[in-house]
Amino acid sequence: MTPLYQRDLAYIQAAAFGALASGAAVEIVRRLGVATPRVRRVVDVGCGAGLLTKALVEAGFEVTAIDRSAELLEIARAAAPRARFLHASIYDIEIPPCEAIVALGEVLTYHPEGADGDRRIHRFFESASAVLPGGGILIFDIIECGEPSLAGRVWSSGEDWAVLVDATEDVASRTLIRKIETFRGVGELYRRGHEVHRVRLLDTRTLCDQLHSCGFQVETAPAYGIETLAVRRRAFFSTRMVSR
Repeated sequence: MTPLYQRDLAYIQAAAFGALASGAAVEIVRRLGVATPRVRRVVDVGCGAGLLTKALVEAGFEVTAIDRSAELLEIARAAAPRARFLHASIYDIEIPPCEAIVALGEVLTYHPEGADGDRRIHRFFESASAVLPGGGILIFDIIECGEPSLAGRVWSSGEDWAVLVDATEDVASRTLIRKIETFRGVGELYRRGHEVHRVRLLDTRTLCDQLHSCGFQVETAPAYGIETLAVRRRAFFSTRMVSR
């Protein structure tokens, strides 16, 4: 599997695209803080540059942070040195013991070409249900199927970097493909990089049905508290039922 968020895109992600993690952290910490039974251990899936990881650690939780990108993990370790870090995909490892699992920023929707993304996600729900105690929390967000189209080009830049994202949407296969060109200043020159990210588009009702079948009560919302999500994004707040 081709690595995602290699050195330059990881740097750009950490430098300029942490608003969602920072904003959502307030609501996530609040929910975990009032959960019953008490949440002590949190698994942060797709931790990225570690902004949410840091907020969870500072709120007093024991955090295991997981990410496929070695470069992002290096940044996250510096941001939250008291957390435990695993370089892996959540789809390839056993979920560590915990009372809460958080997957912020559509991280469950990334799948390699040819993989059965729907089945992988359902198996993740089954594994989360097996690990979490009654009252345990599973929080994540997705990109939904539907309108408006997410196809288009977006350009962003900073003092020593620039990024161009060319997104195409395949409605039939429910896939969003992002072709990402990065430019990062190295001395007097700019280094160019290229990545392709494939994201599975999902149906909220289907996911709710799957979560219910795995023993979760589910609430969905277009925001994390006052942190509104982008168009066609949906947050899921799931609680493991005590008995099934």
